[in-house]
Amino acid sequence: MESVSLTIEDVKWAVSTARSSIEKWSTREGYYNNRTASHLNGKLGELAVEKYLLDAGCKIDSHFRFPERENLSDIVVKVKKYTQVCRLEVKTWSANYWPELGRCIAVDQYPVLKKKADRILWCVIDSTSAEELLKTPTALQVSLAGWSSIGDVSEAPIQNTGIGEMRKVNNYQLSQSALHPIEELLKDLIHI
Repeated sequence: MESVSLTIEDVKWAVSTARSSIEKWSTREGYYNNRTASHLNGKLGELAVEKYLLDAGCKIDSHFRFPERENLSDIVVKVKKYTQVCRLEVKTWSANYWPELGRCIAVDQYPVLKKKADRILWCVIDSTSAEELLKTPTALQVSLAGWSSIGDVSEAPIQNTGIGEMRKVNNYQLSQSALHPIEELLKDLIHI
């Protein structure tokens, strides 16, 4: 796993953006529970992937930074001198939930995801709880656990996931061993 450092300024931006996002989505039905912590984890993962790609010299459009672009993929990587693109969706879990709930895409979400993304990048946030970060933003590490093609997702087994009293969600769930190493993403982008 590749690890990306986020500064306290990054985390403060993510907290602010997550709060705005939950205001918008709190009254709407979603595939999963709409909680500020989930929105925060998502923003932290998106920031980490953005940093990783920029540090690697990729040319990108970070749609996640613009609320009016939420129907687009999170990040678009421009390849082959801007003649082609690779649309990336970022999915992020807390390390506490990664073993049992990570690498999931809701079956009902898949058709929408298939229309807007080519690859999914899977991120894991260390044990720092989102609730703590919402109160007191601090610098942290985000692990880039790997990536999957949209086709990989459709080939994953479907199961109801959820722990304890959680609402069960019908998900495609990839095994950890099915993820492509994050280091191979840049090589993959060259061959698009």
